Amino acid sequence: MNKKLEIKLRRLEGSRLQLLSELSKIPSAKLNTSPAEGKWSVAQVIYHLNKAESLSLVYIGKKMHDVNNLKKTGFIEWLKLLIVKIAFWSPLKFKAPVNVLGDMPENVDYTDIVAQWNLTRNNLQQFLEKMPEELLSKNVFKQPAAGRLNIYQMVDFMEVHFNRHRKQINALTKS
Repeated sequence: MNKKLEIKLRRLEGSRLQLLSELSKIPSAKLNTSPAEGKWSVAQVIYHLNKAESLSLVYIGKKMHDVNNLKKTGFIEWLKLLIVKIAFWSPLKFKAPVNVLGDMPENVDYTDIVAQWNLTRNNLQQFLEKMPEELLSKNVFKQPAAGRLNIYQMVDFMEVHFNRHRKQINALTKS
């Protein structure tokens, strides 16, 4: 795997494993319980993170079937991603895209969703290990607000997305 990509992915995975380690000390009943009507439980937040990552993997998999039409990303894509990052760092709240939010189960079992997230992350790593170097800077990923981005930018987005929801999880586990 490309060294730059490996470092980004290792940092993302390290954050995920640290979170899961912290959550392992909390009773699963608390992780599976919504704090209020219309609010996500920790398990539902994990469900959302997994769904976003798994849909991203499906999308880039489809894009790999038509690599001749992929364009190289440039300054505009980096700028769009920066704007998304700033928005995610802000205290503003955003609705998740319908394809990621629309099927949120009322009850998500924490243990099951963590197992699914482990599988998704493993599949993502294997996919990226096989990705040809010349495609890493092509616009193979689509982020709803920023548009088409490259693989490096995808992992950067996954990190900022994870960090935003990590704050949400921290608030849920402290209450």
